[in-house]
Amino acid sequence: MKVSALIPARLNSTRLEKKLIKNLEGIPLIVRTYQNILSTKLFDEVVVITDSDEIVNILKEFNIKFLKSKKNHNTGTDRIAEFSKDFKSDILVNVQGDEPFVSKDDLQKIINTFKNDIENSINVVSLMTKLDTKEEINNPNNVKVVVDKNNKSLFFSRSAIPFNRSSNDINYFKHIGIYAFRNSFLNIFKKFKQTKLELAEMIEALRIIEYGYDIHMIEIDHEHISIDTIDDFKKAKSMIIKK
Repeated sequence: MKVSALIPARLNSTRLEKKLIKNLEGIPLIVRTYQNILSTKLFDEVVVITDSDEIVNILKEFNIKFLKSKKNHNTGTDRIAEFSKDFKSDILVNVQGDEPFVSKDDLQKIINTFKNDIENSINVVSLMTKLDTKEEINNPNNVKVVVDKNNKSLFFSRSAIPFNRSSNDINYFKHIGIYAFRNSFLNIFKKFKQTKLELAEMIEALRIIEYGYDIHMIEIDHEHISIDTIDDFKKAKSMIIKK
């Protein structure tokens, strides 16, 4: 089974301007992310997909393999789906360009899920982690996911789901935005138009659910660091210095 890691890279960002090309201890963030994924040695290839000339210039400087997307895309999944037919890999893993510390163990769990899926019944795999505090649960920046007994996704929302009317002991899970797809499914996904729920919540996973597919969720016991703010950047710098 061949597996590729694809890193969609959009220059414009709402909360931290041009964050992917900001230097993180001397190396641009997008390069840090690429180098981290490459160092896991789990993938047959690692490719950045971008529509930005500024990002392309940096990638060339660091001899990083990239593809220049021809279209403006609404989500990272749309961006990699444009090139799904160009890859011979069975599995395509979508790693966010602003997550430079994704662990090898988490990526291995995703790959193993596909390897163990003898019937090829799983199309999409993603990650989730437990939320512990009311502040985390009620924070709309934390996308929550509800799953069935087989860890198949039922719904995603920025609201606190499920609503705990009974005051029973309920677990809340945060969705971590790493997606892995069967290449064949991405060829189906690219035909899907954005849905009302997706646009309302601004969660691309809802498009998959609304078209009748589910996402297999893997629970992990730690948070992923996504760099969205200046404070996130400072935390990332301190982590690199400690290494």
